[in-house]
Amino acid sequence: MHRRLSVAVTALAASLVMGVSAACSAPAEDAETGSSASAEPGALPVTIDHRYGTTTIDTAASRVATLGPGDADTLLALGITPTTMVPFSDPTEKTVVTPWNKDLLGENRPVILAGASQDLASAVTKAIATNPQLIVAVNNAVTQNVYDNLAKVTDTVVRPAQYEDWQVPWTASTTEIGKAVGKPEETQKLVAATQQKFADAKAANPQLAGRTSAVVIGSTGGGVDIYSPGDGRGQILTNLGMTFPASLDNTITNGFYGSISDENLNLLSGLDKLVVTDYAGSTEKLKANPAFANLDVVKRGDVVYVDAETGSAMSVPTVLTIPWVLDKLVPQLAS
Repeated sequence: MHRRLSVAVTALAASLVMGVSAACSAPAEDAETGSSASAEPGALPVTIDHRYGTTTIDTAASRVATLGPGDADTLLALGITPTTMVPFSDPTEKTVVTPWNKDLLGENRPVILAGASQDLASAVTKAIATNPQLIVAVNNAVTQNVYDNLAKVTDTVVRPAQYEDWQVPWTASTTEIGKAVGKPEETQKLVAATQQKFADAKAANPQLAGRTSAVVIGSTGGGVDIYSPGDGRGQILTNLGMTFPASLDNTITNGFYGSISDENLNLLSGLDKLVVTDYAGSTEKLKANPAFANLDVVKRGDVVYVDAETGSAMSVPTVLTIPWVLDKLVPQLAS
């Protein structure tokens, strides 16, 4: 997909109250855990500060459900297979196996919460049905009502209060999840190793530093949708030392993204690099758009086109997606 438009969940509270007792009666048959319930010495109990207050976790959870795309990556990297996972891309996706997680998943197949990025209400009861001891919903838009009902079932953590939905820095989400499962030191090693990937890429390509850039996707109605520097796709570029120009700030009108019509596409002309992600053939349609083809950045050949899978991986930077994305993206940015 990964456009992640506004998540409508206000109708969920009533259905949760009715479904909690039934949902907790037995775990789903296809829920695999493979979890390591061991915690680092002294790591638990821990109190996690988040958007809706605090959650104190006393013991290591052997069953952890994730409600946000990318939340599971941190767990997998820590040796914990969650009971549920949210696909990165198409809401109709039938699998959560990706090039960056397949080795860690092995034969385990968590319950797939298809469409949870767009409609959290459709996913919550499935997650509860796996009898989790901890619910991780950091990389999703969770309302107060949804959180309150989840917290009645078991310990639940959501995004840190200082960040907006879909704009949590990957370092912050990784650190929070690692603390919640009692493995903060191992998590910081993962963060440091991933930061080193960015440092190595910047050192090998100093010409990227300070260059202006943005990520867009062709819009079905013409023009493009553009992602903010706080969005996962934007984070990849800023972590490489590139900058989102102030001249494009006003295009971000919906939190983490905005739209630019054909008439205003010239706003992109001055960029040093433009990254175009694909979804369902949107890139080919964009290339055929004369308003796009006539942009200076296009005519100079400073557009990097990435496929839908790479775009999905960029949308939620994690300790697993980042190395995979950098291997594909950096050579094209640097050329």
